[in-house]
Amino acid sequence: MAKKSLVVLVITALAVGGLFAQEEPKGFSMSAGIGALIGGDFGGGYKVGDAKMKTPYFGGGGFLFFDATYAELSFGVLGGGGKWGDENTVDASMVNLNIGLLGKYPLVINEKMSVFPLLGIDYQITVSSKVNDEKNDDAGDLSALWFKLGGGLDYAITSKMYARLEALYGLRLANKFETDMKDDTDGETLLGHGLTVKLAVGYKF
Repeated sequence: MAKKSLVVLVITALAVGGLFAQEEPKGFSMSAGIGALIGGDFGGGYKVGDAKMKTPYFGGGGFLFFDATYAELSFGVLGGGGKWGDENTVDASMVNLNIGLLGKYPLVINEKMSVFPLLGIDYQITVSSKVNDEKNDDAGDLSALWFKLGGGLDYAITSKMYARLEALYGLRLANKFETDMKDDTDGETLLGHGLTVKLAVGYKF
């Protein structure tokens, strides 16, 4: 319920921002920044009959971004963990590197603030993972491609510096671990989906 409420809030904020927007951004600008993020996967895993191997996780990290008015390229790292299995009895943790490319359409509200919808992809590269404190030698099998939708807000601190807030909801393709288990057990994969919230400071060139 909480994630649905946040998604609805982001969409509503963007819609209201659009109604009060004064104009589109003038010209083409570039900027870069650094920030922190929290997020994870609420689903994922596989199912065999009535038994489910669920693989949720949640955590935090940081990221760098490069912005070119209508696009944002980001590089991030996120460490997280969760309780896996049908009855949440397995302790799992992982470290992911993320490369994301998002399209955006800024709408100016006033001289200090603008909002923008976001749509794009994010590739998650799992570089390490543990299950019940045992290292997983096949951590890369958890890597996956995400499709993300959301929105953001920029607030000018100075003429060159600004604060950025983003919320993104994503769906991901099944990873190799899930597809291998599906094939080996004649089961089915479970939908991977999750929320990411980012807060950053950017600087205009």
